[in-house]
Amino acid sequence: MTLEYQAKKAFLEREADKFIDYLCEPRTKPEVYAAIEKIALLHLEIQNCEDIIYTANIPEFDDPLN
Repeated sequence: MTLEYQAKKAFLEREADKFIDYLCEPRTKPEVYAAIEKIALLHLEIQNCEDIIYTANIPEFDDPLN
């Protein structure tokens, strides 16, 4: 399961990098706003994947309160 999310995370990071490269060229304001919005959404999805990967790798009896 984590392999699936690791692959998804890598894909999302590449997509975010494409939008960052896209912003390196002169763009109109609507294009910039759309790209920034897409980058933010991609980073939320990346964070979600990281959370799933982290949760899946916690040992069963690893209680952080003890």
